[in-house]
Amino acid sequence: MLTRRHIRIKVMQALFAFYQGESKEIKDGLSDLNKSIQNIYTLYLYELKMFWHFHRFLEERLEIEKQKKIPNPNREFRIQALLEMPFMHALASDKDVLNIWDKKNINWGDDLDMIRGAFFSFWTTEMDGEWLNSAETPDEQDSILWFKRFYRDAIANNESIQSHYEDLSMHWSDDLDAAQMMAVQTLQNAKRGKPLLVNLFKDEDDELFAEMIFIKSITSHDELMAKVRSKSEKWDYERLAPVDRCIIEQSMIEVQYATEVPVKVTINEAIELAKQYSTEKSPGFINGLLDSLVQDMISEGKVKKIGRGLID
Repeated sequence: MLTRRHIRIKVMQALFAFYQGESKEIKDGLSDLNKSIQNIYTLYLYELKMFWHFHRFLEERLEIEKQKKIPNPNREFRIQALLEMPFMHALASDKDVLNIWDKKNINWGDDLDMIRGAFFSFWTTEMDGEWLNSAETPDEQDSILWFKRFYRDAIANNESIQSHYEDLSMHWSDDLDAAQMMAVQTLQNAKRGKPLLVNLFKDEDDELFAEMIFIKSITSHDELMAKVRSKSEKWDYERLAPVDRCIIEQSMIEVQYATEVPVKVTINEAIELAKQYSTEKSPGFINGLLDSLVQDMISEGKVKKIGRGLID
């Protein structure tokens, strides 16, 4: 499921697109924000479909091993153990997963050769390795660790697959981390006997968090930017890049309206966004400016946090 950091990134991107775009209708911007968040789930489903194809790949490998003139019973046994993992077994037959793939039209199609190429490349390095040829019976955790290594080396860090995702959507390079976290959570769900599919949001509060920050940022835009301009003696408003303005704007709204989020967390998250998406000097600039703005907001009684220590 998405973390609040992933949600903040989506809000920042949506605000930037809204202010740079032609449409000034909030409902259009909100629709684009929701689509961008849902696209993370689509990416997650593509990751799961790769696992399904890997299941088929392992079945092929097992048949090839059985037909060899000089059999390798240890390797056959290990491949069978991977196929019988709860995750792999469930993924091949889970009706909810199969239905949502069909509903969302999740299909690698003409790009399947690229995926299988990643499988073969990984398999070539592993087939003579210790794990696949061990005579010991692997326990479930041992198989999971091997599978995680496969996911890391063959899929998650595969430049061709990452480039393909970027061709499909300009933001999927930012979304991949979230989608991969959800894919790993699916693996854990199978181990624990839980439903395979991971929810996009942890709860309703997280689902409403993005919408609240986005709408209130836009409706309060003039007021927020006036407060920023009031600090122009120390911080030059014109130095603010459009991305920085979005980060500051949504952070001020979060400080005021996200009553369960400590002020320090909001400011630290703003700094991290600036490090990732803005200029080298932006993190320090935003840190100082936000600290000053938040102190004013506290003095004005606009910061009301639930729980001790949330304002400091």
